Amino acid sequence: MKRVLTLFLAVLLVMTMVLSLSACSKSSDEKKSIGFVTFGLGEGFFQMLADTYKSTFEAKGWEASYADGGFNPETQISAAENYISMGVDVLVIWAVAPEAMTGVVKQAMDQGIKVISFVAELPQYDVLMLSDDAMIAGYCAKLAAKWIDETYADAADHSVPVAVLSCRTADTGVLQANVLMEIEKYSKKAKFAGEFEQSDESATTGQTTAENLYTTNPEIKVFLTAHNGLANGVASFYTSMSSPVTDYSDMGIFCINGDDSTAQSIKASVDGKSPLRGTVMTGSVQDTANEILKYVTGVMDGTYKSGHVAYARNLFVYGDTVDEYLKTGDVTSVTETDFAD
Repeated sequence: MKRVLTLFLAVLLVMTMVLSLSACSKSSDEKKSIGFVTFGLGEGFFQMLADTYKSTFEAKGWEASYADGGFNPETQISAAENYISMGVDVLVIWAVAPEAMTGVVKQAMDQGIKVISFVAELPQYDVLMLSDDAMIAGYCAKLAAKWIDETYADAADHSVPVAVLSCRTADTGVLQANVLMEIEKYSKKAKFAGEFEQSDESATTGQTTAENLYTTNPEIKVFLTAHNGLANGVASFYTSMSSPVTDYSDMGIFCINGDDSTAQSIKASVDGKSPLRGTVMTGSVQDTANEILKYVTGVMDGTYKSGHVAYARNLFVYGDTVDEYLKTGDVTSVTETDFAD
């Protein structure tokens, strides 16, 4: 009887170990999940970034999804709360108003969810992926100044009118508009002609504004904006079939970030077919998705401790570099040092 009991216990122990190993295997094989609360969707760059992030993480075995932040803090809070209730492992947030996310971020971190603060600095985070908003706006102004001073070399100093199309619905837009409005600091020939504040940053809004400005201020031929949607809209007005302008040689539009359509418009400017001259981007969309993956993986495995701050690289896409960008998705031939003070 004792032998039978011993044998039974041995079999029971083996079965317990097998079941335990099976459970461990299932746990280790379980997919990690990540949710991205976007700044908003609707324009090419934002949608492209969201889709590229999703495909990049899915290729690495993650369950990845994103939610439209709607350029609205309340919408973002609801989206974040939904991801928290789903129990995601990681939450990426590109906040419209970071201070408004204080409660929901604390809730996420209290539940052990890793929080990646993207572009806009949240009150708490495990990793902050930061672009220097003032710096990139300054580079945009420098890129525009280079073109203005070369194109209008014979013009009187500070005689070339420059319009700044702003959208102040988010802190980033406020800061960058303020920098762009200082274009006279960067260009010897530029004259700040005024700020034209927009209710949103869509291409439709940019196109309507360009049409109105052509009627009221036809002398303005240079436009700066922190928003690629507005820039694409201005370019669309001037390149449409009904455009009152066909000669773009003295026209220039410059912006921050963009997508492939932005780059194609810049390429067209080289052949005199578009007034969209250049953009400064915080790395390519794929670069950005790869960076998110890098820091998410790192904070999960302990490579990066909570509170880590990482800065994005800036790309200069304009006439001299647009072919390189369209071919490789990157620009290495021109760097920030080429635009240093």
